[in-house]
Amino acid sequence: MKRILILLLALTYSLNGFCALESYEDWKSPADPAEAHFGVLMGMGVLDSSAGLTLLGTASKKIVHQGFIPDINNSVSIEFQGGPLFVEGSRAFSYSTHLRWDFRRDALWTFYALGGFAGHVTSEAMGSRFLMFPRFGVGAMRESSLGFAFRGELSHEFITFGLVWPI
Repeated sequence: MKRILILLLALTYSLNGFCALESYEDWKSPADPAEAHFGVLMGMGVLDSSAGLTLLGTASKKIVHQGFIPDINNSVSIEFQGGPLFVEGSRAFSYSTHLRWDFRRDALWTFYALGGFAGHVTSEAMGSRFLMFPRFGVGAMRESSLGFAFRGELSHEFITFGLVWPI
């Protein structure tokens, strides 16, 4: 049974890669047809010098279909992320509004950079503060054959992994 499962997984991965990559040159495949993405991210968030668990909802809208480098497939989206950050037995609200510059390698992989503003709104237990600061980061999305993509992101404020659905 274990061998059959491994064989099925290998076959699925091979077919997924074969069908999706077609014959396009890397970074020059057709543009991502999705106009918007919705998703959920989970991981580590940082508040002051303390780390905790964060859960973020994400929503993005493409605003530039062909980005600033004409020779490769790139686009720009505006994105909002927000959700709770659980740290030191308390909860804060984390938010981020930024531009996400996507670089589509092929039909499976998209790499991106982001830049904008982020911050936290803390409860009374944490001093009732409203914090805002610049945010820069990088990430990647890997398409699945099930209609969603896996997403990972790294920035000063968050290290998160999750899922994203194109609309």
